Amino acid sequence: MRSMKKALFAVAVESVFTNDNTDAAAYYKQGNAYADQGDYDRAIADYSEALRLDSNLAGVYNNRGVAYYKKEDYDRAVADYNEALRLDPNDALAYNNRGNAYRNKGDYDRAIADYAQALRLDPNLAATYYNRVLAYDDQGEYTLARADWEKALQLDS
Repeated sequence: MRSMKKALFAVAVESVFTNDNTDAAAYYKQGNAYADQGDYDRAIADYSEALRLDSNLAGVYNNRGVAYYKKEDYDRAVADYNEALRLDPNDALAYNNRGNAYRNKGDYDRAIADYAQALRLDPNLAATYYNRVLAYDDQGEYTLARADWEKALQLDS
């Protein structure tokens, strides 16, 4: 299985390099390929290049935020999620992701607010309910955590 992932990664990177590499989308795709392999430094570099070419790509800011989050650089992750949300204020996943960064920074109130906004935008995001369970649990809000747990289980079934 691991060799198959490496082969797919090689094909993804090769296809990016055979395209016009001045295209922001090519850097975005290449960044995604690196992120899928856990190479977050290279992913961040490619996302940054994509944004240098086109700074209006909310999805690229979101994905670079995820890469920063994976490196436990929560402040940079939040900054990128903020920019993604400025460009696309209806992106439920960006709210969810920013909530995760806030939760890991210990800012549970902001995390819960972001999870709530994500769920207003997309009430079927089971993962967001699970994430809010963790934030409620961290705050000792066990009744609220249980309600979200039950909703997440219902959505997952």
